[in-house]
Amino acid sequence: MTELNLGTHRTFIPEQELMFLADEPVVYHCHHFNLFLDQTIDDGLGAAEGTLLRTEAAAEFSYRLLKNLCERTNADTPPERLQLARELFRQLGHGTLEINADADGGQVIGTHLHYGFAWQEKYGKKVKRHYPADAFAAGFSSAAVEIAFGLPQGSLTAKEEQCFALKDKNCVFSLKRRVPPVLDGAPVDAQSTLAVVGPPENGIGEDVIQPIAQGLKEFTAGVAGDERGLVQAFGVFVTMQLTGYYNRVSYDAVRRIEAKAPHSVGVLEELLRESGHVCVFNTFGGILLSPEWEGLVGPLTDDPLDILKWSIAIGRALGMGRWVIAEFEADRRFVVRTSSSYESAYYRTRYGLADRPVEYLFQGAALAMAQLAHRVKFTEKPALTPEYYQSLFKGGVPWQAEQTRSIVCGDTFSEIVVTRK
Repeated sequence: MTELNLGTHRTFIPEQELMFLADEPVVYHCHHFNLFLDQTIDDGLGAAEGTLLRTEAAAEFSYRLLKNLCERTNADTPPERLQLARELFRQLGHGTLEINADADGGQVIGTHLHYGFAWQEKYGKKVKRHYPADAFAAGFSSAAVEIAFGLPQGSLTAKEEQCFALKDKNCVFSLKRRVPPVLDGAPVDAQSTLAVVGPPENGIGEDVIQPIAQGLKEFTAGVAGDERGLVQAFGVFVTMQLTGYYNRVSYDAVRRIEAKAPHSVGVLEELLRESGHVCVFNTFGGILLSPEWEGLVGPLTDDPLDILKWSIAIGRALGMGRWVIAEFEADRRFVVRTSSSYESAYYRTRYGLADRPVEYLFQGAALAMAQLAHRVKFTEKPALTPEYYQSLFKGGVPWQAEQTRSIVCGDTFSEIVVTRK
């Protein structure tokens, strides 16, 4: 077996700014987004159903990734495949796993797991959690053992019995054998993604945006989990995460709510947009305020157009798509377009055309970029704490966003128009 190095298996569709790991779509996201999205799913479906959906989504897309990586690294035996899974999990920034299982099941012990550890760091002193937080690790663990012992996908269930977010010492998962369910989801990979992207466009400030995006890609190429299995940078905990996980939990949740409580769909969709807003505000803002950014790009300004150019570059480098600034009028109007996104690629591949725009991350991100550009005084180096976030928005959001074009609805690009209220 060859040693695992994520950089050698990470590729981009460069003209579309989408990222893949061993042909599986991935993106960098921080703990603010990860925790908010998981909570949104659980609030919408209930803790039990939400946890099960998140576990199944993690298992589905982890299985695909592990299968591809085992083939690429010549990991042929169960010990080699389990070692690869442990190392992959750590390098992705999800923590560390001790896997004591075989084809009949067993136990997995996790330490410093991204979701549970970050939840405890962010909320542990303020909120008492009542159920485990690490559905992604549960699904990944079951997939790892299935791949190791040549089992069909879905042959094992995983349940978190102990959780650090519940103040247990470690996270403990039990794996049990079952009859695998019938799985019929179409694969979402580089080939299927290329089938639904539009022609790439250039926008305002390309001479600034593209070199910064490329520099950030080169910077992140060597980023991997530390001895804890965590990536702690830019003031946040970062993961390279499978976009299939995000997309399946989001779109499955919406479709389930549409079926059983259609009057509540709008609330769920608004929370999914807010997860994108939380992500961009905290992650992009944290990157801009970091010493790494100053070393790469230089000192910050409070010019709104500068902040937007830099934010677009960050979005591209993290694998969110070819975002461009189509129009800009300071303090009045901002139009962002993209010929590609990990949301639209998944939706079109799995479901076909939609009857309304459903690129929730992109919608929330556009609004957040306008907020960063016009409301945060970056030269004053504010701390982007939850209290600061609440102080900015307790009186309401002075901007509004409308999606006017959408790839999922059949357009060749997606467009968000953000205007002053």
